[in-house]
Amino acid sequence: MSSQLKIRAATHAGTWYSGSYTTLNRELDEFLKEAPPQIAGARVLVGPHAGYSYAGSTLAQTYKAFDGTNIKRVFILGPSHHVYFKNKAMTSGCDTYETPIGNIEVDRETISALLRDHPKLYNQMSLSVDEEEHSFEMHMPFLYKVSCNLSQGVPKVIPIMIGSTDEAFEQKVASSLKPYYENTENAFVISTDFCHWGSRFGYTSYTPNAEISNLTDLKHSSSILNKKDSIPIYKSIEFLDKKAMQIASIGSYKVFRKYLRETENTICGAKPLSILLSMMESSSTNNNESNFKWIGYKQSSRVTSPRDSSVSYASGYAVVD
Repeated sequence: MSSQLKIRAATHAGTWYSGSYTTLNRELDEFLKEAPPQIAGARVLVGPHAGYSYAGSTLAQTYKAFDGTNIKRVFILGPSHHVYFKNKAMTSGCDTYETPIGNIEVDRETISALLRDHPKLYNQMSLSVDEEEHSFEMHMPFLYKVSCNLSQGVPKVIPIMIGSTDEAFEQKVASSLKPYYENTENAFVISTDFCHWGSRFGYTSYTPNAEISNLTDLKHSSSILNKKDSIPIYKSIEFLDKKAMQIASIGSYKVFRKYLRETENTICGAKPLSILLSMMESSSTNNNESNFKWIGYKQSSRVTSPRDSSVSYASGYAVVD
């Protein structure tokens, strides 16, 4: 007698996005219709994980670019928003991820191999932790939608949650995943929003002239905003985010980590993205064509006052042979 499947419920359906099959299907069609066309060979993706009313159009750009030809499994690396853990990568213990339009199978075989071969790096999250976290769930309906008509069907997923890390741990995780990255049957997705700006996020850094060297914290003084040549806060946020995107496109793990130290930009998936950059940089498949290209960028609101807040969203891809 077979054991019962362990299903990770779509816990954010009905709040962060529609829980109705018909409504969600229609909304995904509308989002994807407005996105740029598929990119041949795009099997490395970056996209946000906010509610679809905020980030749906940006996430659609990410998944419209995806070339799922011959892809059998998708590794999704995302940050932990609700639980703290250090120097462990947490994998799903479920068999299936539920979405309102169709379920996606978890690759238990690959997860078991990671747990077996790298016990000091990987652990398994509880169902409650899995279902509370939204960074994977928000990607699943889009992945299902763009993959359901592929000849090989919807790829299996390997969700990997990254918590607090140091550089040595990130390099070890990158090394453990590199053989999978170099296999063209696998795709990699980084689930991340970009700058979380405002006092409620503990980040009010600002540059008046789009220079990292001139970063200041507006919680100490906002008089700098009144100077004639000072740019608006939302332009400062855009500069910081696009600088991060530019550096990620260079493909250097060390340069990206240096940027994070200098700016402390609140990119919630910065650690998963760092791991991917380390993996890409050291891979034999790396070439100039493998660097990130960025499709879209937006902010949830245009911040003009230190009392305001916003979250940024970006969509990107890399072509890897």
